[in-house]
Amino acid sequence: MRALRPGSGVSGGTGWIEEGRVAGAFRVAMLAAVLLPITQNWRRHKRDGFPLSYYPMFTLRRRERLSVVHLVGLTAGGERHLIPYYYSGTGGLNQVRRQLQRLAHSGAADAVCERAARRLAAKGDGPFADVVTVQVVRGQYRLATYFAGEKEPLSERVYAARPVERTS
Repeated sequence: MRALRPGSGVSGGTGWIEEGRVAGAFRVAMLAAVLLPITQNWRRHKRDGFPLSYYPMFTLRRRERLSVVHLVGLTAGGERHLIPYYYSGTGGLNQVRRQLQRLAHSGAADAVCERAARRLAAKGDGPFADVVTVQVVRGQYRLATYFAGEKEPLSERVYAARPVERTS
């Protein structure tokens, strides 16, 4: 019986040494392709693209304050409740957020406010059962304090307001 040597080609392949080198070269090339876009962070004019990205959503500096158009529910006692985005429209969070912002800027916030008030009224019970008014507002928030628990806006502009008319 004849002994097989690595790389002899008897097994039908090119040998384990050559296959290992190809696999190693492929790993190095893939690692380089993933890490290369990071160099964009130090360039004056950055270019981001698919499928290789320098991940600007993680590396860009954030502003201290952020303005957001959203829904607020008010109780008879003046308590504020942040109403979830799905009461104002259909789709994902970012899609509805953009639609709401566009409608508020174009002067069509009344229709959104009316839809949200109807949806809250139809719900009847739940966490928003005591909400009597819905508003579409642009609130300005300080991100650091907002995520630390301070949910009150620094400033606020009301685009539309509608009563929540529930039938008993």
